[in-house]
Amino acid sequence: AENPGDTRFCGQCGTSLFSTHTASEEDALEAPTRTLITSTNKIRIGANFADRYHILEELGQGGMGRVYKALDTQVDEKLAIKILKPEVAADEKSRERFRNELKTTRQISHRHISRVYDFSEADGQSYITMEYVSGEDLKSLIRRIGLLTPGKAVFIGRQITEGLAEAHRLGVIHRDLKPHNIMLDKEGNVRIMDFGIARSFQKTGMTDTGVIIGTPEYMSPEQVEGKEVDRRSDIYSLGIILYEMLTGRVPFTGDTPLSVAVKQKTERPVNPRKLNPQISPEISRIILRCLEKDKELRFQDADQLREELDTVEKALPKTDRVVPERKTRGTREITVKFSLSKMFIPALVLAALAAVTFFGWRILAKRDVVLFAADKPSLAVMHFENNTGDANLTHWRKALSDLLIADLSQSRFLQVLSGERLYEIMEELDLLTSSSYSSGDLRELAERGGVRYVLVGQMTKAGDTIRLNTTLQEARTGKVLGSEQVEGEGVDSLFSLVDDLTTRIKEDFKLSEEKIASDVDAKVEEITTSSAEAHRYYNEGMTYHNRGDYTKSIPYMELAVAHDPEFAMAYRAMSVAYQNLGYQNEADRRLERAFELKDHVSERERYYIEADYYRRSEATYDQAIAAYEKLLAIYPDDSVGNNNLGVVYNSIEEYDKALERFEVNVRNRQKNYHSYTNLANIYLLLGRLRKSEGVSRLYLDEISDHPQMRAQLAGILMRQRKFDEALEQADKALALNPSFPDAIATKGNIYFLQDDKEQALAEYRKLLEIEQPMANLYARNVLSNFYIAQGKMALAEEQLLEGLALAEMMGEKGWVAGMHSGLSYVHALRGRSQEADQAGRLAVENARASGSMESQRKAMFTRALVQVMLNDLEGARLSVQELRQVDAQGLNRRAVRHVYLLDGLLLSRDGKHDEALEEFRRAGELMPMLDGARILLSDAMGETLW
Repeated sequence: AENPGDTRFCGQCGTSLFSTHTASEEDALEAPTRTLITSTNKIRIGANFADRYHILEELGQGGMGRVYKALDTQVDEKLAIKILKPEVAADEKSRERFRNELKTTRQISHRHISRVYDFSEADGQSYITMEYVSGEDLKSLIRRIGLLTPGKAVFIGRQITEGLAEAHRLGVIHRDLKPHNIMLDKEGNVRIMDFGIARSFQKTGMTDTGVIIGTPEYMSPEQVEGKEVDRRSDIYSLGIILYEMLTGRVPFTGDTPLSVAVKQKTERPVNPRKLNPQISPEISRIILRCLEKDKELRFQDADQLREELDTVEKALPKTDRVVPERKTRGTREITVKFSLSKMFIPALVLAALAAVTFFGWRILAKRDVVLFAADKPSLAVMHFENNTGDANLTHWRKALSDLLIADLSQSRFLQVLSGERLYEIMEELDLLTSSSYSSGDLRELAERGGVRYVLVGQMTKAGDTIRLNTTLQEARTGKVLGSEQVEGEGVDSLFSLVDDLTTRIKEDFKLSEEKIASDVDAKVEEITTSSAEAHRYYNEGMTYHNRGDYTKSIPYMELAVAHDPEFAMAYRAMSVAYQNLGYQNEADRRLERAFELKDHVSERERYYIEADYYRRSEATYDQAIAAYEKLLAIYPDDSVGNNNLGVVYNSIEEYDKALERFEVNVRNRQKNYHSYTNLANIYLLLGRLRKSEGVSRLYLDEISDHPQMRAQLAGILMRQRKFDEALEQADKALALNPSFPDAIATKGNIYFLQDDKEQALAEYRKLLEIEQPMANLYARNVLSNFYIAQGKMALAEEQLLEGLALAEMMGEKGWVAGMHSGLSYVHALRGRSQEADQAGRLAVENARASGSMESQRKAMFTRALVQVMLNDLEGARLSVQELRQVDAQGLNRRAVRHVYLLDGLLLSRDGKHDEALEEFRRAGELMPMLDGARILLSDAMGETLW
């Protein structure tokens, strides 16, 4: 098709993001056929098919063919297409059987069943169109995490029974039910796939040569024997799925499909409780009843099974039940975060546990929105109205606005509301889907955006001719400054039309010819992209990006750069997305490409890219600061620039300067919570809990109810030992997002501080259920700290080793360093001097490889501390010297406190207590309230004085 680019895999789940790439010349086919090249095979499709369906990505392969996510260009809707293998669709009787079954299958309308739309043929190619479900199939989930908790397995199983009950009521039997055919969407809801397909295109049972047709691991005994099946066969298959979810394996395996099929008929399954003691007797009983060889002994219908699962689910502890995840609005750019990976040092465990979720907000009087400077015209460019009658051009509503914003923002004589802020305000006013805007809408938007003028536009079409009409008006009075009309041939002309409009809009603002001639005004395709398709994918990706749904935005950005490999803005957007998801390697790779292309973007975007690039290392923070300052000199209210410059200052502990930058976004009432959270974190570090609590409540009362803010407030209340109130806020956060790590960890911390270690552990273990590798790393970190605090070093080591393996697989050197540091400390406590030294050395090596000075400081500090514990004072002195060299290269002048602290410990060991106390005093003066080393300092000073 037309989606070039290398195969990519999701950084979170490992599934293919898309896997098409450009065919070579010898692969190219002349019309009327085209070639779709995938990572493993080549499928030839007819021109009629290719004209209607735009393949977006490959979703997987089954026994009958490959499945693709596609865009139906006739109705502008995404769907799934199963392109059948020629040998599967060759039998005319099979095709006719499926057409007949499809008539019944189409009658099924249920939230847990994916619809099958049609069976079609084009140019000799047979394919099935189905509802597209965004998510992951159950088999992939089981492979990725091993086994599910009883609560989650029952939750999924109950949804499957609800779907089966509806299908069975209409007389439709699935016949090929297996985890591969169970999709889980992003909210955890089940969709059963492929109803009616397997029966139509497969024979039953075994062939006369003993070859099994189907999936033997999930077949009922009657299927294996080739007998007619009914709804109880689906129940048998569901029993196997429940068994696999809870044990991580199917009940019967063998060297050949035939041997597995024989076991389905003859062998009893091992009681699942023997494989997983967490399975209750009731759940085990349900599974074994589903797996009865005699179908008369099984549950007789899906409703009966559902009732049993309902009863079991209600009997589960509330903490083990699964609540479907509600979608929450995400955010953009980078947030200052506390991370347990930074706290693997003795006596800091409680500090780490207490600091997981301390986010705050500071009390500010409500202020008016700050307007742009009065000496330049300020405007917002509204999304265009699509009056062409062509739904395929709808995406140009926002795309034209974005292009004009990029083009006009180059001007030194105009001030243009950013596309990000425009989108945010339009969402607040519920205008994103509006086909037109009232004068009241425009006034309200202009007031919130702090602009005086608005530009509204319409797109019309006659044949191949596209016409753009715009009106520039004063928002408050409706006074029209100018109306323009431009036209061109086809969508590829839109870029030049935007350039033409930019010049005319400047004329409407009465800019002189001299100013217009001297203004910065590169062609819009030179600072964005010249590819209409690339811009379309970028525009769709940014829709998800602006909502904080980065996992969905990344594939579209990949498609954008596949169409235009020099699309710098798309590379930077991917970098930000990966950064916010916690995947530093992927973020750096995209950012390096964006930096190579920084001359192909607008001035504002170039400053973003340069600042992000130099912000990767503390050694080049000064260059990042310079880039942000240049950006803010031109665009003083730029929310991204202010937030990220504040992050840089915070990283080097220049808190006054960081506060100043975050407060700009607070004054402008940015809905994005990052600056508020960052601001609150600083106050928290400084120990100003009252302010943190006050502004947390202010955000929740006046801006938005958000799980991050609820978890933040819970952490602040916990530090004030208001445990009941803290638990209430943590539960509210989890009601908004049941898988929110900070809220889960905070609940564990609260129980820990209440000395309820059993309940704390139960909460911490829930972090392992979150289906993201980065969340799993976080969980291993939390659990290792918990076990260290309990003195259970073997269990702590086990968690660290699990985390280390995952971090190495992901290539996250900073996390690898942190896990090795933790292991070094645990080995030291267990008297393993050699292992402790080796782990400490590996921690430093990986920290250096990460390029992060902060990671290096943590690894070197921990290594020196362990060496002091093991009485290797000479080794500790060498480690302190290495730490001094890192501090000399970086810009964080306060970080030298770690050197002072270690010097104090060494002087104390030498019996020089007065000198040691002086070093401790110097360290203490540079420590913020929440620095975990403060606790260590207290311990050290107490020991020294004693």
